[in-house]
Amino acid sequence: MGDAILIVSLFALAGVLIVLELFIPSQGVLTIVAAASLIFGIVECFLVSQLLGLIVVIIIAVTLPVFIIAMVRIWPDTWIGKRVAIRKAQKAIPGGSIPDTSRLDRLLGQTGQTMTDLRPVGAVMFGDERVDCVAETGQINKGSEITVIHVEGVRVVVREQT
Repeated sequence: MGDAILIVSLFALAGVLIVLELFIPSQGVLTIVAAASLIFGIVECFLVSQLLGLIVVIIIAVTLPVFIIAMVRIWPDTWIGKRVAIRKAQKAIPGGSIPDTSRLDRLLGQTGQTMTDLRPVGAVMFGDERVDCVAETGQINKGSEITVIHVEGVRVVVREQT
């Protein structure tokens, strides 16, 4: 009976540690301890009976990949996953950026208003057109009036009006 409790405890510990790894950033330490617990549990099963050890290895070989896939799908929705995982692309803002370089050239010398902080890149409105621009130096705060001083390809450089 003592062996059964030890084996169940080792497998339970491995499962709990794997789940905790998803929520607690441990740099893989919890996963290593969980893997060691899992391996030690398998060894204990083989010490009890070769048939039990073989059955446990087959069960783990089938369930572990399913568990890992499930966790990969769940993890991005956890609080730590939302902070770390890459998010889906944002939807375009109406009047989105102008990718056409010939249309950008006409902006040279024009004035506009920043829609976002330029640190140093941000969005600027020129009439009803939104253009991604680069601040000449430093940061330009949202709502500031700017002037286009240089256009090179799709890079529009602006300077804050003083």
